[in-house]
Amino acid sequence: MRYQFFLITLSIIFCRFAMAQNKVNLPDSFQKPILEELKPFYSPSEGQTEDLLKGEVISVGKVDSPTEKEQQMMLFIAGVHPRNCHRAMRKLSYYENYHQYMEFIKKSEYDEKNELVNFVMDHTLLPFPMVLTFKIPRITKAGTYPFTFDHGFLKDLKGKIIVKDVGKFCLLGLKTDWRGPETRIPNLAFSLFIQTVGKLGLEHLIRVSLF
Repeated sequence: MRYQFFLITLSIIFCRFAMAQNKVNLPDSFQKPILEELKPFYSPSEGQTEDLLKGEVISVGKVDSPTEKEQQMMLFIAGVHPRNCHRAMRKLSYYENYHQYMEFIKKSEYDEKNELVNFVMDHTLLPFPMVLTFKIPRITKAGTYPFTFDHGFLKDLKGKIIVKDVGKFCLLGLKTDWRGPETRIPNLAFSLFIQTVGKLGLEHLIRVSLF
């Protein structure tokens, strides 16, 4: 029960701090190029595609238990930025500043030489502090960028960041997969947590990088 309460309260707090973002409203002609870009990673449903064209961020999180002592997780997030990728990434590529963008990221560091990101996530509502460490270049242009969590929570998670120009806009996405030792978070709470944080996180990043 406390995990359900935690998720509801977390969503309320994040929504309270989320300001309305400038949204695109793409014509149907953008559906095909967007789906082609996402096809290698995830195939959105018809409703999700419609949401993307309206400028909504879509988020799909799934967690189950393949064995008694394991959990596996899949997360997919995507949204369309109103600016092109070069302009969008001018701010989003500075990972060391993410603690200024996200309330729940208490520490953000980037080792330029080794291309190593380190995030410390903590909040009174999180079940425990989470340390995320992964290697990725500073993204300044369109492309697909793989990464792996080398340490901390969700160690060995593998993912890809998607940055694709679609007309004068930028398609942003993330796809991750993980299988590992059982965490202290039940499957339902875990899936709702990553899905909620993923959606609100990308919405917020799009907003703060508009100018």
